[in-house]
Amino acid sequence: MKNRFHFSLFLFQAAALMAIISFQSCRKEIIGQDPAKISMADFSVDQSFTFKTSNDVDIKIQMLDNTGGPVKGMRVDILTDLSENNGQAIVSGITDENGIFTCNYKIPAYLKSLVVSTNAIGFIHEQSINVENGKLDCTLGGRPPAFKSSGVGVFKSTSSLFVPLGTYNNNGVPNYLISPNDVIDATMVQDINATLPEYIALPNSHPQYFASSLSQNMVLTEACDVWVTFVHEGAGYRNVLGFYTFQTGNPPATPADIDSIHIIFPNASFNGSGGGLYAGNKVHIGVFGPGTEIGWALIADGFRNGTITAGYNVFYSNMQLNPESSATKKQHTILCNDIGRGKFLLGFEDLRRDAGSDNDFNDAVFYVTANPIQAVDPTRMPLPNYTQIDSDGDGVSDVFDDYPSDASKAFNNYYPSKNHYGTLAFEDLWPSKGDYDFNDMVVDYYFNQITNGQNKVVKIDGKCVVRALGAGYKSGFGFQLPVIPSSIASYTGHSLSENMINLSSNGTEAGQSKATFIAFDNGYQLFKAQKSSEVFGINTNQADPYHNPDTLNLNITFTSPVLLSQIGTPPYNPFIFVNLNRSHEVHLVNDPPTDLADMSLFGTGQDNSVPAAGRYYVTRQNLPWGLNTVDRFDYPVEKTPVNDGFTKFIPWGVSGGSDFFDWFQDKSGYRNTQYIYHK
Repeated sequence: MKNRFHFSLFLFQAAALMAIISFQSCRKEIIGQDPAKISMADFSVDQSFTFKTSNDVDIKIQMLDNTGGPVKGMRVDILTDLSENNGQAIVSGITDENGIFTCNYKIPAYLKSLVVSTNAIGFIHEQSINVENGKLDCTLGGRPPAFKSSGVGVFKSTSSLFVPLGTYNNNGVPNYLISPNDVIDATMVQDINATLPEYIALPNSHPQYFASSLSQNMVLTEACDVWVTFVHEGAGYRNVLGFYTFQTGNPPATPADIDSIHIIFPNASFNGSGGGLYAGNKVHIGVFGPGTEIGWALIADGFRNGTITAGYNVFYSNMQLNPESSATKKQHTILCNDIGRGKFLLGFEDLRRDAGSDNDFNDAVFYVTANPIQAVDPTRMPLPNYTQIDSDGDGVSDVFDDYPSDASKAFNNYYPSKNHYGTLAFEDLWPSKGDYDFNDMVVDYYFNQITNGQNKVVKIDGKCVVRALGAGYKSGFGFQLPVIPSSIASYTGHSLSENMINLSSNGTEAGQSKATFIAFDNGYQLFKAQKSSEVFGINTNQADPYHNPDTLNLNITFTSPVLLSQIGTPPYNPFIFVNLNRSHEVHLVNDPPTDLADMSLFGTGQDNSVPAAGRYYVTRQNLPWGLNTVDRFDYPVEKTPVNDGFTKFIPWGVSGGSDFFDWFQDKSGYRNTQYIYHK
């Protein structure tokens, strides 16, 4: 037995050597040729190229307060692009005790940057971060740089109503900031997030802040100094913060009664988000005598081209001055008395509340301090509610929880991205070569890996749509996860009609050492309007009627939560099995067969697999029998090689994936549409 093993290993090694020699000979023939003129018959690629349209990325996000301390329990989302560019969510999670969220995920090869997003107060909402050497490493927050006056500055405004406290630089950063910055530690960050949660309508979540008996102004009963500290901005606008004063008990009846708005922050925007401020930046606004009432004014998008303007609207803390007609919509400011810290939390809503506002009152957030603090009359100020609402008790506050009423679930993690499908396209004649139209089976897929409050996967929801069957064979489709079958509690949603698949009690396929999930055993059964049995293929010939397929909703639950890194990224290890023969599997390049595959087929026909070397499902030219595109693939018509329809397919392969990694997209010069199926 031992000698037979060594002899088999020798044969595999010899076969691998012959494959390399044969490949190098083929490569010499195409060097120097125009890749666009190379046919599929002459096409070959380097052995290291595996036709992947995605790259693995190690993601590490750290969230720090402005002392450099970790902030735990904050949600982080990774998007394909900025929201304003229709970026879609990919993966989400929550920071741990060290303020860190980590994961490994696949992203489209054409993405060279990702957007790190958080709704946490005190941090920039969205930042585009480059992916470098397979890593995305980003720190949100942290110690701000020591303030240094620019030495030069301006004060430009379109109205004499706006009165300067001093000059500012091109980004609207005041040259009169106080040094050092105020400390906003992790506990305070968490408390402010509980008080002013992002995208939560404050009148519903904290109605006590809107009682008619309250005031949003600072009422002073004796002389004191007053400071205002920048905490957060959650708006697309470059807002201006100012204040006005009047004698207590004699408020302005109209905006015209205010003769001056003193500008505190000309541009209340984060550094890296349209401005130059950091959480903790502080301004001394003056010394005020007893009987003074300080009102607040937010000029919505008032900082334009370095100039303070009237913006879209000026919203006042004296709500009767605001433009809404309904009295219940006029309030744009909340002012809470944080007794324990000796601070007054100040938040604004920067859109008209009768015209699409989200009512979260955190578009601009500050706190106010006074010395002596007893000079401030707090009787008409509400207390902040610093209780994190966690309805299901999973350790994730409701505002960050995708499943606030289910303690077992917390976050959605989409692949390829939210509401976007990828495509698997197979040739089914393996180990013989096919016609390379990659339409013998075309399957769209979409997965959501649902994680809990510890960022571990508890469930996978998948959608599977067979779009085309360009073959006469009745073939099935499945995928395998790198975990043992007993780690799966249940698997449902499959379509099995041929009485050929043996299932374990949990729904996984029996006889497998790794959890294997059969989605369907006969693709023809998934079409609502089937062709007659003697007609060849479905949805690959333009002249034939189009047939709508069913969508399979696949659901996998785990016996115990697992790390994302333990199961990998969809579509995992996908495969087809051909002509109702369960052992005749076809996988993507270098993906291993399952335990039920017929190993005797390797190395026959045009297959050049070397299982001992981890080489699977490739020809001598290293060409595949299956493709996985991270976008929906508009596959070729019947009997048309993929390169005829997609002009950058061969140049992509010849370059080893460094060029035209988006070859499947609908870009100018990328397609010959007459060779691509469309209905």
